[in-house]
Amino acid sequence: MMNRNPLRPFSAPGMNRAFHPFPLRLALLLTAAFLLLPCCRATANGGPLAENGVLDLRLFDPATMGPARLDGAWEFYWNRLLTPQDFVENTALAPSGLISLPGTWKGMLVNGEELGGTGQATLRLRLRLWPEAHTLTLRLFDIPMAYRLWANGEFVAGSGTVGTDADSETPQRSLVLAGITPKGENLELVLQISNHHFRAGGVPEGLRLAPPGPLEAERDRTWTFAYFFAGCLMITVLYHLFLFHLDRTQISAGYFSVFCLCLLCYSMTSNTSFWAINRFLPALSPRWYEYIPLFFYMACAPMLFRFYSSLYPQVFHPAVRHLVDLRFLIFLALLPTAPDHLISQYIAFSIFVGLGCAIYYVLRLSACAWRGMSGAGLLLLGSGVSLLASLNDGLSHTKHINTPYLIKFGILFLVVTQSLALAKRFSHAFLSVEKLSEELEHKNQSLMAEMEDRNRLEQEVISISEDERRRISHELHDGLCQKLTGARLRASILNKRLAGTDDATTVASLAALLDASTDDAYRTSRGLWPVEHDPAMPGPSLDDLVRRIARDTGADVRIERHRHCGQCTNSNMSTLYRIAQEALTNAAKHAQAHTIRVKLHCSAQDGITLTVCDDGIGRTASARQSSRGGGLGLGIMAHRAGVIHAKLTIEDAPQGGTIVTCAAPCDRHSSPTSTRRTLPDVSR
Repeated sequence: MMNRNPLRPFSAPGMNRAFHPFPLRLALLLTAAFLLLPCCRATANGGPLAENGVLDLRLFDPATMGPARLDGAWEFYWNRLLTPQDFVENTALAPSGLISLPGTWKGMLVNGEELGGTGQATLRLRLRLWPEAHTLTLRLFDIPMAYRLWANGEFVAGSGTVGTDADSETPQRSLVLAGITPKGENLELVLQISNHHFRAGGVPEGLRLAPPGPLEAERDRTWTFAYFFAGCLMITVLYHLFLFHLDRTQISAGYFSVFCLCLLCYSMTSNTSFWAINRFLPALSPRWYEYIPLFFYMACAPMLFRFYSSLYPQVFHPAVRHLVDLRFLIFLALLPTAPDHLISQYIAFSIFVGLGCAIYYVLRLSACAWRGMSGAGLLLLGSGVSLLASLNDGLSHTKHINTPYLIKFGILFLVVTQSLALAKRFSHAFLSVEKLSEELEHKNQSLMAEMEDRNRLEQEVISISEDERRRISHELHDGLCQKLTGARLRASILNKRLAGTDDATTVASLAALLDASTDDAYRTSRGLWPVEHDPAMPGPSLDDLVRRIARDTGADVRIERHRHCGQCTNSNMSTLYRIAQEALTNAAKHAQAHTIRVKLHCSAQDGITLTVCDDGIGRTASARQSSRGGGLGLGIMAHRAGVIHAKLTIEDAPQGGTIVTCAAPCDRHSSPTSTRRTLPDVSR
């Protein structure tokens, strides 16, 4: 994982171990605001408390004080599931004690014995309502694990099936807003609760009472935020999955997308969103509703550690990864085998382990931020705020402080900062790629300019070479050839004068030698510069070349021409002549061809094409018979073709022999500024 991630930890130039106070001050300011927010909100929720099972709300004003909290001392009837009729028939029923709500009965003393977390009980509260309490809404939220509620003897709400053991109980945690219509100012609430699956029974979240409207609006706001949060997470998941799909080395984006997916599933299926997913999915068994969110909650930790470790592999220790993995694997092992209350206790233990991991993340990210690693400051800020939110919710749940739950906002802040940190790292990577692209483009331009200069120099070298050939050809023609011609004429005259003498034979041999030398001199002169008059007229040179090869080798050599222009002005004809000369020489000398065809085709769109086809023994056999394998001649042809940007192909003919094709551009149809060179294809 460490080697595959291209976004390795790095520091900005000049920032190694540099400490910048402004981001830290900003983080402290945001943290302070985050801590003050719940405290300010908590002061607005005050109200009377129940005493000895009676709550007096006659002076309560819900318009200014909000929903009434039914907190305080409720009558507690342990191990008895009573109904309102039982209280009517037996007015002398004595409670086992008083239970303080919100809270659980775990640890209470009843008849000198400390209660455990499981069991069943009945709770009763009598209220004296404010005068305008004609129609009310009672909120019952997340009561473990099953309950039934009566108001003034009328059944108004329930969740699951209340039982006396785990088999008879059907657990179901839920949010219920029950409508109540009291008669008069007195209201009696009787609540049956059974818990044989959770670690502690009771009413941990308390009950709230208000006129219709505020509690429904609070529920709708929670659902709205849950859907908004889910939409943000879904966009984040899809975006980072797409990044990971484009580049599988971006392993941090893959881990982050899976982490956000686990958060999405947990938030939509847990009590933090009032089980918002239930509005869209069909009803499942209560066991699935209980353990699906726990599964995704436990899966978040391994993904979060891998995300951090992929960003800063040298800072995060592998031993912590083994710890979070073991924590998740133990949970998976307990699911099919352990009783529900034991799993619930393990979840509580895992929460403390997760809190320790969160503190570890903050410490490690602080070290990364101190070293100036990219994105570490943002990740530290998000992890710190989420840690504070977790601490706030834990203390609020245990009633050490009176603040609202903030874990949803903490998680959202964590996801935002993680996204910003990844975006920052990706932006650094994109800037580096852009810089490298600019440098590469600059080097390509330099290379193209160098290639243009090289092509120009090669053209000049060939031009100088051709000029030198023409000069030497002219000097041979006007000098040596003329002198040899004169000597041949003198030898011929002398041969006639000495006819019949002893020296006639010697002079005749001399005359024959001069004839051969003169022909060789003229042949060499024409080979050096075939275009004797106008270099734009290729006909005489190719015709002469074909006739000379046919005369010297005895092969059947013919030429065919198809020209679009009446007069060819292609400046590449001289090079094509040299290529044809080499191809004809190879066909006659190495391939042992008996028939050779030369075709010169010039069209208006495709430029000019030279084709030399023979019926020889082919390239492989001729290469075995030649000591050089034809390599030098083929290399010369390839070089000449590259200079004029022509495409050279050499392939075996279907019926045997070799086909040499050279397609050169025409000045009338090609860009004069083109510098692209086409490599010859000699592999077929």
